[in-house]
Amino acid sequence: SYHHSFFFNKTMADDSAAPSGDTWTTIESDPGVFTELIASMGVSGCQVDELWSLDVESLEALAPVYGLIFLFKWRKEESAPPPVQMDTDDANPSSSSDVFFANQVINNACATQAILSILLNRSDTLDLGQELGTLREFTKEFPPDLKGLAIGNSESIRHAHNSFARPEPFISDGTRSAREDDDLFHFISYVPVNGTLYELDGLKEGPIPLARNVTEKTWLPGGGPHI
Repeated sequence: SYHHSFFFNKTMADDSAAPSGDTWTTIESDPGVFTELIASMGVSGCQVDELWSLDVESLEALAPVYGLIFLFKWRKEESAPPPVQMDTDDANPSSSSDVFFANQVINNACATQAILSILLNRSDTLDLGQELGTLREFTKEFPPDLKGLAIGNSESIRHAHNSFARPEPFISDGTRSAREDDDLFHFISYVPVNGTLYELDGLKEGPIPLARNVTEKTWLPGGGPHI
């Protein structure tokens, strides 16, 4: 499987033409593509790199790391950890109400949504730019499903995503439903928010806390075993 991590670096985007309409195309699972996608959404100061190990030395060499994205072979889980509730917990100032979590409601946007899950939860350390900053502020009180719809209805995000469409050598006359024996892959994000490391999977109901009382220096080595 592919392992990608976010770390500080500034790059520029390619302003290639996007397909017309309101569809979301398939894009390459490539760190360079993801880096240009981030820049084309107006975010500066970060890039995506491929990570081959979770050992401390490899992680420290990439510091600062804003979050991790893993590409997993999807499988139906029999007993997944319960997500935390998204309502405000007055007794816990680091509650999940501070986490930007959106359900995935768009086909072919799994990678882009995983990237957004990190960017929109690191607004304290990243310059999100006008478009993403406005989206985050406008949807901060929305439930996860409406956050997902807001992402899907964002013309600027869709245009940026589609500008990196993967070339398709053949055009199918139709589609078929996935079979049980098909290999299906899914992107999942891991990001620290207010001292808690969360798993953010848009196919689940909410964010899942993996490790508490983490800092910018300890969430990577401390969170590795949980991931």
